[in-house]
Order: sequence, then C-alpha cells, then structure tokens
Amino acid sequence: MVEELSFGTSEQEVPAQRGLRIRRTLLVCTVAVLLIGTAGAGGWYAYRNSVQVLPPPDGPWPEGGTFTVSLCRDDDPYERCRERAVTSEQRRSIEERLRAMPEVAEMEFESQETAWAKLVDQYADNWTMASLFETDDLPESFKGRLHRRADFESFGSIMGSTPGVSNVFAFGHHFWEGKADLSVVLCPPEEAEPGKTEEKPDPCAGRGVATAEEKKAIEARLMALEGIERIYFENAAHARRVLEHLVVSRDSFLIGFAANSRLPESYFVKLTDPRAAQTVVDAVKGMPGVSQAEPPSVD
Repeated sequence: MVEELSFGTSEQEVPAQRGLRIRRTLLVCTVAVLLIGTAGAGGWYAYRNSVQVLPPPDGPWPEGGTFTVSLCRDDDPYERCRERAVTSEQRRSIEERLRAMPEVAEMEFESQETAWAKLVDQYADNWTMASLFETDDLPESFKGRLHRRADFESFGSIMGSTPGVSNVFAFGHHFWEGKADLSVVLCPPEEAEPGKTEEKPDPCAGRGVATAEEKKAIEARLMALEGIERIYFENAAHARRVLEHLVVSRDSFLIGFAANSRLPESYFVKLTDPRAAQTVVDAVKGMPGVSQAEPPSVD
C-alpha cells in the first residue's frame, strides 16, 4: 500500500512523527521539481538519455544541383574540341546561352588561374596531389546551379553539343546538407594498397572495416558529448543511394565510379550548436575504426 503524503497532521501525531512526514513530503516535491525542470529545459539528465543512434531520415531528397561547363583547350582530349581552344566568340555565345536558360539559377565564369588557386587550396595538406597539375592543365569553365534535378539531362545534352564546350558535369545537392553538421566515416571495406605512400598516415591501412565493438565505442563517445542533438548511422546501401543522387552527369567515368565503388559506413551528427563541430571531430578522430571525421561535403 502506498502511504498518502500530506502536510496535514492529526492531533494524535507526536512532533517527531509530524517532522518526519513533512521532511518526506518536501523531499518528494523537490525531486519532482528537479526532474520536471531538467526535462522542460533540455537539461543534462533528460538530454543524455534522449540521444539514440537513428537510421537516416527518409528525406527530403534535395532538388537542383550544380553544374560545370568545361571549355575546350588546345590539347583537349575530347574529340569534339578537335585540338582547338574555345574562341572569344564561342565563349561569349556560351555565356549568353547559359544566362538565357530558365533552368539555370545562377552561374559564373571561372578562369584557369582561379581554378588553379582553388585546387591548391583544396589540396593544401597534400602538395603531392596539387603538384601533379599546372595552370594550363585546367580548363576555363562556367559553373552554376540548376533549379531542378529533372532538367539535368536536357541541360547536359544542349550544352554538350555547343561549339567550344569540351564536357559538362552535373551534380545533385548532397542529401546530408542541413541534416547533419559533421560526419564520422568508418574504415572502408578494402584495405590500403600495398606499398602505397601517403603524406598523412592512413588510420585504416592494413585492416578491414570497423568492427561491431569499435562501432559501439564510437557511439558511446558521441553519446557522452554535450550538444549532440541526433546521431544517424548510414550503411553502405544508403551511402550508394546518396552517391547516385549526386552523380547525375552523363560522364561514363563518373557513372561507373558510382556503380562500382565500395562505400564505407558513416555516422552523421546533428549538433545543437554547429560551431562545436571541431570539438566533436577532435573527440572521435583517431579512434579505432574511424577513417576521418569532418563536416560533410555538400557539393
């Protein structure tokens, strides 16, 4: 039987009994207030017990995407260029055509020098990769965004047959944009190639995929951190779906890459404050089974 708790007392109660009853009632009320307060304010107790590892959300799958219209160079390998660089008239005609297309949301011209500067910045930590290219190796191009994914095929056909254009690449927007603030990529299925040298040590070299025990340790580390709003686990099947959504280009190499790649599993993490992403990255980087941790690519 549950004893009724009340501040009321009977005349028969002795002072000691009355004091015990009052202290018990105050204790129960205090605990109740604390629990309600932490739950209502998103406090530590409620927060730590609410984080779970979830499957990827059903959607939305983003519309639109980005495009690159590469222009012909003198030594361009594509036959349609016939070893002739784009002329000033062709470049102007391509730009006018792009600006007049209702499918195009925005666009800009990128020179060889700008393309080279971006490549150097992208591979700032891997000069060996950047040194494989020279400014003349990179084409001039027009880059921009399309409103709808459904327009990609017709856009590629039209621009791909335009004089002065060597190739057209189109990529859908990344599924995880807006849904996560960082990714924790696990070791991939394949082992590192024997004898392959890297400027940075490969944490997955000589081993296979992350084990179940390693995943549990990574999940526990993430759950123990403050500011974690949601944790999603992406298996290889969903990773392939994301990649295929990205690759809408008609380029046969990219299509083959999407179809044949052996993709790793990953955790995608949504934070209450995205500015804390580096703290989370530092907490899991270097753990067994982790290939890399970083904000997800959105291009």
